[in-house]
Amino acid sequence: MSAHLRWACALVLAYAAPVPAAAAAPPPAILRWADVAAAIDRDPRVAASRSRVRAAEGALTAARTPPNPEVEATAGRAEARDGAARRNEWGLALTLPLDWLARRGPEVDAARATVDEAAEEARALRAEVTAELWRLYVGAAYAQAEVKTLEATEQQADALARLVRRRVEAGEGRPVEVPRVELELERVRNQVDAARAIRDGALAQLGAWLTVPVQHVELPPPPPTLDPGSPPLDASRHPRVRAALARAEAARAEASAARRSRVPAFSVGGFYTSELDREAVGGRFGVELPLWDWKSGRVRRAEAAAAAEASRADAEGRALAAAQADAVAACGKARAVADRQKIRILPRAEESARTLERTFQLGETGILDVIDARRVLLEARREYLSSARERDVDCGALILLSGRELP
Repeated sequence: MSAHLRWACALVLAYAAPVPAAAAAPPPAILRWADVAAAIDRDPRVAASRSRVRAAEGALTAARTPPNPEVEATAGRAEARDGAARRNEWGLALTLPLDWLARRGPEVDAARATVDEAAEEARALRAEVTAELWRLYVGAAYAQAEVKTLEATEQQADALARLVRRRVEAGEGRPVEVPRVELELERVRNQVDAARAIRDGALAQLGAWLTVPVQHVELPPPPPTLDPGSPPLDASRHPRVRAALARAEAARAEASAARRSRVPAFSVGGFYTSELDREAVGGRFGVELPLWDWKSGRVRRAEAAAAAEASRADAEGRALAAAQADAVAACGKARAVADRQKIRILPRAEESARTLERTFQLGETGILDVIDARRVLLEARREYLSSARERDVDCGALILLSGRELP
């Protein structure tokens, strides 16, 4: 066997897939996206949104409940002027306010719209929490994949460094190849350390939100492609827009209640009085005298607030349409880049590395060219992982923006 063929076989063995050293160790628990999705409802932000919905429902119940009647009791000691008679006096009065009748309808409508707003805000917040956890999950998964790629490259580079040293010691290689391959090994080790730090940080962030230690994350499948023939997102059905419309409806109801508050407040009631020289029983009717305050300022403020909320709802719909257009473009760009990396760039880098290995076997190239080819291959793999991570994050955000659930 020639020297070139012998070293070529050793090179192939050095770049072969390494056997895991800890194959007998039990694998760590794998966190899947289904586990994260099941924990979304336990997220404190989602729980807080549910509490806000219950608070709004309590306000609706309060708006439907009529006010309590008022009872007034008086007591005293009476004595005739001539001192001939004296006795205790007392009286009772019952007052039932009726001014709420004019405002009850609009106030109930406003409270009901507030419940709808809180419910839609809860839906929107849940989608945002899902997108945030999806971003953390995808980042942790691809950080792990990058570490595995770099660790395999480190093992191959270390084996190659030992091979080059033996080759030089045998007088079959140039001494300048040793520092070059050792520098390459140290460069890869730096990349491994940096990737491990990023992976540990990503796992720690995900574990902090899930309140469980996360050691291993399953790499998610690519998000499904949206059907080009599917109808565009109906902005009026998005929870953010529906919440804005509910706020506008509540503001209109409050403006109606403010206009009805111009009706003078009145109340009815009855009384019974036991005095020194008489007993009296009768009814009472009270009317507010709108002498100075005709509620004009309150009405103008409520109407202006209603107009502002209507404009905000319009702006929310436009912002959603712009966000959807941006999300579609970002997803399409990321998917195209990832596909190009996987289909066109990565196979060519692998073919180039294999070709240089074959030419090295024939003695037509040096070991440094093989190192450069492997460096290009490593960068192509890392760029593919980066583009795949961006594709999953951006396309996942588009799926959530369209009102669907992640697979």
